[in-house]
Amino acid sequence: MPSRNKLLCVFGDSHIGSVRKALDAGVLKLPGFQLEFFGAAGETFRKLHLVDDAIRPTTDAAAEVVAHINGKGRVTLAPGDFDMVLFYGCRLRLSEFFPPLIHHMQRDNGYLSDAVLRAAAARVTGDCRAARMAKWLAGDGRTRVFFAPSPLLTWGVLDMAAEGRTLAQYPRVDAATRDQRDRLFAALSDDLAEGGVALIRQPEHTIVEGVFTDAKYAIEGADESGDAAHKSPEFAALMVDAFVKAAK
Repeated sequence: MPSRNKLLCVFGDSHIGSVRKALDAGVLKLPGFQLEFFGAAGETFRKLHLVDDAIRPTTDAAAEVVAHINGKGRVTLAPGDFDMVLFYGCRLRLSEFFPPLIHHMQRDNGYLSDAVLRAAAARVTGDCRAARMAKWLAGDGRTRVFFAPSPLLTWGVLDMAAEGRTLAQYPRVDAATRDQRDRLFAALSDDLAEGGVALIRQPEHTIVEGVFTDAKYAIEGADESGDAAHKSPEFAALMVDAFVKAAK
C-alpha cells in the first residue's frame, strides 16, 4: 500500500506569497506532500499569538485574513495538525543578524568566538515571536518543524550606502567571506536545533557582495517599488527544495 502524502503547513508572513506564486508558476512541485498555508501579511501577522495551546489570530479581523490565506477555513495551528511545519520568513531577518556581527569580524582583532555567536543567535531568536512559537511547536514532538528565515536584502534595488542603510552602518560587510557566513548560519542553526527546529539556510550561491541576495532573485517590480526584502518565486522554489531535502 503506498504511503500517504505528508501533511505540510507553510506558516509565515508576506514572504509566503512567493511560495504560492512558485507553485502557481510551476517552478515548484511538492510531490508527496499535502500543502496548506497559514499566516498573514503586514500588521495582521502581529496578531498571531500562542494562546490556549495553539497559534491563533487574536482578533476577528485577523481570523478572517488567516482563513482566507489558508483557503480551507483553518484559523488555528496546533501540535499534531500537520506532520511538518515550515516557518517561512516570519520576521527572523538575516539582514539584521548578519551585518553587525560580520562588520565586527572584519576588524583587526575582531574575532568572535563560537560562544559569542551562539549568544547573539539566542538573542535574535529570543526576540522573534515566530522563532519562539516554532520551538514551542517542535517541543511537543508530534510535528517536525523547520525554519527558513527572511532572506538577505536584494542587492541593486536600493542604494545600500545611503544614510541609514546597510553599507552606511556597516561598511565592511561587503567583504564578508563564506567562512564568516557559515559560522553565523551554524550559530543560528545550533540555537534553533536546541529547540528542536531545523534551520533552512539561504543557499550560498544566492549571496553576493558579502551579505546581500543576488539581484536575479528580486521580486517582480522591485526597482519601481524599492522592495529589497521580498524575493521571486524562483528564490522561494530554491528554499522549499532545500526544505524537502532536509525533510528526507
